[in-house]
Amino acid sequence: MLLIYFVVTLSMTFVGCASHDIRQIAPDSIGAYQIQANESGVVVAADPFSTKEKAESAFTLDLAEQGFVPVLLVLENRTKDNVLLIKDDIELTDSRGNIRKPVSANIMVSKFEHNKMAYALLGFGIFSYMSAEDANKKMLEDWSSKELPAEKVLLPGRKTHGVAYFYLGRTGLEAFSNSTLNVPLLNMRTSERTGSILRMVVSQ
Repeated sequence: MLLIYFVVTLSMTFVGCASHDIRQIAPDSIGAYQIQANESGVVVAADPFSTKEKAESAFTLDLAEQGFVPVLLVLENRTKDNVLLIKDDIELTDSRGNIRKPVSANIMVSKFEHNKMAYALLGFGIFSYMSAEDANKKMLEDWSSKELPAEKVLLPGRKTHGVAYFYLGRTGLEAFSNSTLNVPLLNMRTSERTGSILRMVVSQ
C-alpha cells in the first residue's frame, strides 16, 4: 500500500512539474518605479524579481531556487539621438564587491529543465516524455522572449524594456540587496558614453 501511495505521489509530482505557464510582463509607466536614474536624457528604471512570489508571478518558477535573479529594465530615451545599449556591458556589483554579468536564458533553462528520460524510466510513457519536452521548449521560449537582446538601439522619444538575468549562486543571493547595477549607454551621434547607476532595493 505504501509503495502504491509513493508511486502515485511521485507520478503526480512529475506530471505537475511537466508544464510551464507563459506569463506576460507588462511594464508600468517609467515614473512608477522606485529604482531609476536619469543620465543625459535617458531614464533607466529597474525592477528586481528577487522574491519567490514575484519571480513565480512572471516566470512560473522561483528562480532564486537555483541562484538566479531577473531584473526588469525599462528605458526611455528623452534625447533626440539614437542611444545604444549593449547587454554584456551591464554589470551588477553585489554588496560583497563581486561583479556579475548578465547570463543567457539558455543557462537558466539548463538548471530548471525537466528530465525527459526520468519520465520514461519511471514508466510514465512516451506522453509524459513529450510533456516534459514540451515544457522545456515553452520555458526556453518564454524566458528568451523576456530577455534583453544582445544590442538594443533606443530610438528618440521611445520606451523599451527587457530582462537581464543574473546568476549569484544560492549562497550569493543575500548579497543582492544593496547591490548596484551599472547600465552603460552610448550616444550614437556624439559617441558620448554614459552610465546609469542604480541601487537594488529588495522589497519583501
